[in-house]
This record gives sequence, structure tokens and C-alpha cells, in this order.
Amino acid sequence: MALPELESIKQRRRALGLSQYSLANKAGISQSMLAKIENKRAEPSFRIAKEILETLEELENASSKKAVDVMNRNVISLQETDTVEKAIGLAKKYAVSQFPVVRDGLLVKSISVRELLDIGREARIGMIDGISLPTVNENTPVEAVKSLLKSSQAVLVVESGRIKGIITAEDLL
Repeated sequence: MALPELESIKQRRRALGLSQYSLANKAGISQSMLAKIENKRAEPSFRIAKEILETLEELENASSKKAVDVMNRNVISLQETDTVEKAIGLAKKYAVSQFPVVRDGLLVKSISVRELLDIGREARIGMIDGISLPTVNENTPVEAVKSLLKSSQAVLVVESGRIKGIITAEDLL
């Protein structure tokens, strides 16, 4: 009896857009052996099954989308010295609801447009407590970003404290 993982080889290979020859070559086995395994005409040894499954996993992980693939690189940010008036103007012009706040190019905090509702327009952004948007690096899997977006309006993609991009739920649709 074939293990459930072995029964999924063909489906996983096709989802990756690989030919039998290509997967077999990467796993270090013959194409005819892979065909027999996929068609349940042969039971592979543990070593061969392990090679095929590990190769599929590596290829799936390499092909899965990362934060860098879906992030918006055009991040509208504010300086601590900017006014609420400027933030409101940018929010209307670019239809954004949250802003990263930077000092010398480094992320300090984030603010939401909701936080600006009861604050005077002359107030400085640095005086507002702000929120903390979650941050990830460029190689974070999109699945992890999705989880963060369930409890946050946006996720910032940051490298060494510098903002590289922003991801909202709309970016994942």
C-alpha cells in the first residue's frame, strides 16, 4: 500500500509545472522509475521516496511567493516633523489609511488615519503615539504575511530598519 504522500507526487509535480523527466533528474532517479511510482506500478525504496519528496518540498518552497513578490514598493511615509495637515493631504491624495513614520530613513513607528481624527492639523506627527505595524523581511512567505494581516491593516517589509515595501490585504487578492 502506497503512503498518502507518495500518492500526491504526480499532483505536486504538475502543480510545479514539472515534467516527469525534470523531477526525476532533480531527484536523481530515472524518469521510468518516477512514472512507475506515479502510476502505482512500483513501490520505491525508502531512499528513493525520500529523495522525491524532499526534492518536491524544496521546489515548492522555492516557488512559493515571498513578501518581496507582493509588496508595494511605493511606500508613502511621514517624518516625525511633518504635520497632521500633511498626513491628511497625503491620505486623501494616495488613498492610504496608514503611514510608516521615519527618522533619518529608519522606521520609528506607524500611524493610522483614525489616529488623526481628533488631533489639530498643526500638530507634529512625532507627538502622536501611533501604532506598531508588524514587520517582516523580503523572504517571509506570503502565507505568514496573510496571518499577520488578519489582525493588522498592513505589514511593513523592512531590512536593517529601512522600509522596503508595504503589504495590505488588497495586495494579496
